[in-house]
Amino acid sequence: MPRFLETSRRFAISTNMKVMYSSLCAHDHLEEVSEAHFGRAILSRRMPHLLLTRDPKARLISAFRDKFRNQPRVLGQPEFHGWQRIHQVHYRHLGLKETDSNEVKQARFLKMTFEEFVALLPKTRLLDGHLRPQYLLQCLRFKRLIPVAPARVTHVIPMEALDPSAALKQWGIDVGERRNVTPKGGAEPFDDATAAATIARVYGRDYGLFYSQQ
Repeated sequence: MPRFLETSRRFAISTNMKVMYSSLCAHDHLEEVSEAHFGRAILSRRMPHLLLTRDPKARLISAFRDKFRNQPRVLGQPEFHGWQRIHQVHYRHLGLKETDSNEVKQARFLKMTFEEFVALLPKTRLLDGHLRPQYLLQCLRFKRLIPVAPARVTHVIPMEALDPSAALKQWGIDVGERRNVTPKGGAEPFDDATAAATIARVYGRDYGLFYSQQ
């Protein structure tokens, strides 16, 4: 999970993929650091720790559009950088093998529906940063997924409620500095009731912790 420290160590930020990761990387006063480095800083210093979150359904829709619609379509072009972890954790569930050709993988990923993607979440949610529940950001993990200490979270800021002027004044974060924004694409529907119920169940703890007052 992405962890950032302000360069003069005034504050720390934890977030997740498909939240504001690329935008935060574009800020010179923010430094992405390892989990161990971040943990030492949080535990040894008294600094505000911001948790930037995003509604789980919106985050999943963005991940699906980017990784299973946009990226497979650029196969063979300079923008294609190979199959990522989020693709690889789906191979066996979609009947794919590592040795299958890129074209076979491309065809299967483009065939996969959002409902199929969501139905696999009970098996895949911990296997990739685009899918991992955001409540785990509260834990510091020095060995794989073993929580060893609670992170000292002082501010939880849902991306949907982020005030641009306050973010810029308090933290120097330019919300308008959006990078790597996933195109919305066509009119593919994402309002399936079964998928919505699965998302609510799988990410129930996220909703309870970060969105119960929304």
